[in-house]
Parts: sequence; C-alpha cells; structure tokens
Amino acid sequence: MDQKPSHSSGYTLIELMVNLAIIGILLAISISTYMTYKEKAKIARAQGELKNIHLAIETLANDTERWPGPNTVGMIADQEIWDLTAPEAGLLSATNVFTNWQGPYIQSIPQDPWGNDYFFDPDYYINGNPVPVVGSFGPNGQGRNDYDSDDVYRILPMP
Repeated sequence: MDQKPSHSSGYTLIELMVNLAIIGILLAISISTYMTYKEKAKIARAQGELKNIHLAIETLANDTERWPGPNTVGMIADQEIWDLTAPEAGLLSATNVFTNWQGPYIQSIPQDPWGNDYFFDPDYYINGNPVPVVGSFGPNGQGRNDYDSDDVYRILPMP
C-alpha cells in the first residue's frame, strides 16, 4: 500500500521566476562592472605605451634638438604627426633633417588599445593653452584637432 505524498518537494513557478530575476540582476551588475574595469585597463595600457613613446621623443629631442615633425624643440606649431612610424616622426627611421640622429629610439610603435594610431601634437590645447603632447584619441577615436575629454595624452616638457 504505497501512498503518494500529497505535495511534491519541487520548486513552484513563482520561486523559479524570483531566482531567475535575482540571477539576472546580479549578471547585469557584474557585466557593467566588468566593462568599466576593461575600459580602465585599456586606458592604463595606453598610458604605459605613451610613457615609452614620450621617452623616445625626449631622447630624439636630446640628440637632434627636434621633435617629430620635424619640429624644433619647444616650438609650438601646427605640425602634427598622425603616424609616428613615418620617417618624419624620427622615432623608427628619419629624414635628413634630423642631424645627429642616433635611432631608432623605440623598437616599435603599437596602435592604441582601441585600434588607432598614437599621435604627436605640438599645439594640443588644454584649458585654452597650447602644449606639446603625445597622445591617443581614446575610446571614441575622435581626433585630428577634435579634442575631447576621453583623449589620453602625456605632455612633453618645454625647454
């Protein structure tokens, strides 16, 4: 005489829906946090790469008294270099304008973490003042004299 129990020990539909809702909320929070950390990691990577490029530009300037362009060191001019691998940049190879060139000053110049080229801009405007920078157009890739708040850059010292 086996008797069937009057109720089963499974989950009700409401309990399953509540559990799925909780899992969905936790997943949404963790994905958002992951994306934020991923973007911060890309910015940190760009800052590290810019530090290396910055050091290469300073070494080039010490040897040749020129910045990429070739711009005279300390001269604020409208002669940006959008491709730092070009001979006009003087970092990997050089034109004959770079006297006392001892390079290459860096092994290679990668693209930034968002797939864009790094640049040198001797008159990048920060708070209305032109300063020489080496930089990246940042996550949105907006560039070429279209400055915005997501650009990642390093300011070069003026002599």
